[in-house]
Order: sequence, then structure tokens, then C-alpha cells
Amino acid sequence: MRGVTVLDAIVVGAGPAGATAARSLAAGGARVCLLERARFPRNKPCGGGITTRALSRFPWLEAALPRIAAHWVSRLYLEAGSGNHVVLTSERPAVVLVRRYEFDELLARLAVEAGAELWEEAWVSQAEADEERAVVRTRDGREFTGRYLVAADGVNGIVTRRVGLHPGWDGDAVALDMMEEAPDACLRTTDPATLWVSYGHGGTDGYGYVFPKRGYVNVGVGCLLSYFKEQVALPPYEVQRRFVNDLVARGVLQGASTRDHFTPCHIPVGGPIDRTASGRVLVAGDAGGFVNAYTAEGIYYAMVTGDLAAGAILEARQGDSPDTREAARRYVRAWRREIGGELRDARLIQKYLFRDARRIAAVVGGAGEHRDLAQTIIAYAMGTITYAAARRRVLSRFPRTALRLAKIALFG
Repeated sequence: MRGVTVLDAIVVGAGPAGATAARSLAAGGARVCLLERARFPRNKPCGGGITTRALSRFPWLEAALPRIAAHWVSRLYLEAGSGNHVVLTSERPAVVLVRRYEFDELLARLAVEAGAELWEEAWVSQAEADEERAVVRTRDGREFTGRYLVAADGVNGIVTRRVGLHPGWDGDAVALDMMEEAPDACLRTTDPATLWVSYGHGGTDGYGYVFPKRGYVNVGVGCLLSYFKEQVALPPYEVQRRFVNDLVARGVLQGASTRDHFTPCHIPVGGPIDRTASGRVLVAGDAGGFVNAYTAEGIYYAMVTGDLAAGAILEARQGDSPDTREAARRYVRAWRREIGGELRDARLIQKYLFRDARRIAAVVGGAGEHRDLAQTIIAYAMGTITYAAARRRVLSRFPRTALRLAKIALFG
């Protein structure tokens, strides 16, 4: 390898996972390059909701958010497919809403400020790793060599396939999210202080949402990709347009859908992939399936896994072990300990609730009847309590709601 500069780490993908990994690596003294296939600012289809626990997990983030147009909300409108709904209010802001157009560039610039090298328009086409190094090559012929590789190139990324960690997603593990981010001049919410969410929309596994931003609104509708292929005859934009028209007729929105603002995307909702690390390669963010299957939140988990991947590399780099698998082992232990349980529980909730629309209706109805249950739902959605704690609270304080759900599950 004479004449080749070997980096401590190569990070592919400058979204929340990759940018956080690069920032943490650089702050820890590692030489790291961050490869992004586009040029900032660039579009990224995403609701852009971040639960505020991210601010305590990443104290530097709160200080940086004033650099972009962040919008804080503490009220959630939750609707079941039956039309029943409840409004849940948190005593403090529960979610901060951002435009990924701005947020991703902010994180990338923070990584650069920490000392990372950012390479834009670096579209990775090949990746490989062995006992000695990891190598990635771009479409335009550039080559990067590092001791470790962090694959953070998203649900449609190619690194995990190139290195043999993940063959691809099946239709039951991915949601098709049909969304548009529109300026207020074209489409706007009538209640910018409220996050609007509908479960069971257009089918038991369907959902819809309205996320207010500063000067913009994100509106989307989605379902499992397998359901869409088997049950939906309309093209994605027509599904989105009809959803927007329905919300306009109901008074939730004002304006009209515009195809120019429409960007469908895939969201991994099947839980983490089987192999999230091997040898010198660690997988973070959507590329590894780190998304809450119940709330579809991905930004927080992307940042956590990016940070944990960086920490594992830094520890292995400073340690005495010659075993190249040490960083991979450290990383898997770390993410399982911090977020593994809640991602598993979110998957169980998603499979249970979305299997029968009446279960969603029962939860919504119970939240409308009991303030404490509503606060439990808010706390779980924010990540301030675990699923196990929420379940214990429901069983002990709201046995009638729990019994209603059990009867639906057992007898239909």
C-alpha cells in the first residue's frame, strides 16, 4: 500500500447517521472522510420529525439548531381508520420538525467543523473490505482507503450489498412513503402547532401524516410495499393527490398538491438487518434498518447508530487487540444495549396494532377517555419511557382498555 494514504475511517453517506459518525470520529482524533453522492443542499424525502430526547442524547445539536428553521410542537392529533380521534398534548415540546434539505447540510458542516473531510458528488459504486483495510471507489474513478468503513448510505444504498452484509429488502420489511414537502404558498396546514397522524388510513397497515414546518408542510401517506403492490391499483402520486384532496375537503389543509414537490421513498420498518457489522464494516442508520417500526422515526436512531459506530472504531483504534473484528463486536453490543429493546418492541407493536384496525381504534378511544393513558402514549412516542414500562402502566391503570384489545386479538 506504498503511496496510498490510509484513513482511519471512510463514511459513505452524509445523512444523519453518516454525518454524526464522521463528526464523532473527527472529534475523537480520527482522520475520516465523509462521502456524499450529491451536493449540499440536496433534497431528501422525509417527514423530518425528531423527538426531543435527541437533544439530551446529543447536547451539541440543540446549540446548532438555531442555524436552521426548526419548528417545535407539543400537540399530536391521532386518528384511527374509523375516524375516531384524540388530541394529545405534552407539557413541553415533544417533537422538533426540520427540513432535511437544511438539517442534513447542517450535520455535514458540523462534521467538517470537527475535522472531517467532506467529499460531495462522490457517488460510491464499489466497496470491499478484508483483514487489512476497506476500499471504496466512486463512479468517477476516485478511490478511498481506510482502516474502517461505516455504511450509512440509506435504505437504497449499495455498500451493504457490495460487502455481502445484506442482500436487499423484501416488501414486508419496507414501507412505501408517498410524500411532498411544499411551501406554504402552495399547501399549508390550518393548525401549524399540531402534528397530525392517522393510523389505518386506506388499509390496516396504512398511515397518513401532516408535519408542519416553518414556511413549509410535509404531507404523506404510505403503507407496506407488499400491500401497495398487491392491493393498490393507482400510481403513487395519484394516491398522494387524493389524500391531500381529502384533507383539504376536511379543512386540515389549504391549497393543493403539486407534483413538483412529490417524492416517494422507502422506509425500512422490519427492524435491524441480521448483520449490522462484520470485520471492518459497520452499518448505521436506514442502511441497517434502524427505524422505529411503530412511529417510523429514523433520524434519532440514525444519529445514535452513527455515534455508536464511531465510538466502537475509536475504542478499537486505541486498544491493544489485533483482532480486526473488535470494532464490529463493540458496535453490535452497543446498539443492542441502547436501542435494541425499543426497536424490537416497536416492531411487535406495529405487527399487533396494524393487523386489525379495531386495535388502533381501541387505543385511540382509550386515550380519549383517560388523560393518563394519553400521556403514556406521548411518553412512549417521545422515547422517555420504554415499551415494557408503557405496557405495565396500561395493564395496571387501564385494565378495561387492555381487556378490549385482548378480546379483539383472541376472538376477532
